[in-house]
Amino acid sequence: MDDNVIAAEALRRFIEQAFAAAGYGGEPSAVAADVLMWASLRGVDTHGVRNLKTYYIDRTLSGELLPGAEIRIEHATDVSARLDGGSGLGLVGAARAMEMAIEMAQRGGVGVVAVRNTHHLGPAGYFTHLAAERGLLGACATGHFFGRGHAIGIAPWGCATAMFSTNPVSFAAPCGAYPPLVLDMSTAVATVNRIQQFAQHGRLIPPGWASDQFGNMTTNPTDARLLWPLGGTAELGAYKGGGLAMIATVLSGVLSGAWAAVAPVAADAQARGDRSTAYEQPTMGHFFAAMQVELIQPRAEFESAMEAMIDALHAAPVLDGYPRLQYPGEPEHATALMRASRGIPVSDFVWSELQAIAERFGLALPPRRASARA
Repeated sequence: MDDNVIAAEALRRFIEQAFAAAGYGGEPSAVAADVLMWASLRGVDTHGVRNLKTYYIDRTLSGELLPGAEIRIEHATDVSARLDGGSGLGLVGAARAMEMAIEMAQRGGVGVVAVRNTHHLGPAGYFTHLAAERGLLGACATGHFFGRGHAIGIAPWGCATAMFSTNPVSFAAPCGAYPPLVLDMSTAVATVNRIQQFAQHGRLIPPGWASDQFGNMTTNPTDARLLWPLGGTAELGAYKGGGLAMIATVLSGVLSGAWAAVAPVAADAQARGDRSTAYEQPTMGHFFAAMQVELIQPRAEFESAMEAMIDALHAAPVLDGYPRLQYPGEPEHATALMRASRGIPVSDFVWSELQAIAERFGLALPPRRASARA
């Protein structure tokens, strides 16, 4: 699976060159490369370089993503803003929004920014991590609600069609002497990206990840259409996962204004009663928040408490055969340190996509070497 290893800086340069060749300027290309490299370095391979061609370059060439898109402020206060992403690269629009939220929080204690008319932002944890690195609490939610159903996505428990994308949420906090806590989780059992990754590697998905279009549980990734909400079954809390997916949509889709009111189809009429509009969301929406810990207590006290909590987790007894407990973001931080020196492993499938990008734009491929898993 991981037959190719590319030095981190060489891969970063290639990603940046690919975005530039697709029409993005120097700064947007650098920002986009940083987001994807953050994921690939930390071992979040579902949201790193594997998405470069399919999610970003191909969609740019097709006209879905617009290079040079203007990010406009539609509404703003001292502590909040709503942005129109101009149907541009979601990686860049999201970074701009989180930086705005951080600047607001540094000035006034809290900052909240929502973005509409935008696209896939990559790893949500990248943006909350930006806040935590600066001593702030960070939050992010993103996603899509399909008012009339969709070919693939989260199907609320018992629903016959996909209604949500996998709507991730992320939270990050500074931890003093330890790396930041970074929780980045889908509200589905598994993301579309991970299911695609299994298909690319010719692997079956585990039972309980998804059902086919008829509602039958499947282990064939190419048949997966109705993704199970976090929790999986009703008995294990699927309603909670579906509820979290809806909350992510409230923050990212409704609050940002990403939705549009459209005329309901005839089949909706009886269920809708007197209401004359239905929910449609043409593109994704994002939500970002940053907050100073000092609004509640001195930062030193907060970080001391975080350190003590982590120490307690590390010291907790574990069952036979289990490793020491770790907190969200800790294993990813260790992986990032290792991959920064050893290189980024990429599958043969991802390498073939890098080759296609290089051929399309006349770029030199980054050097690779064969290696064991990194």
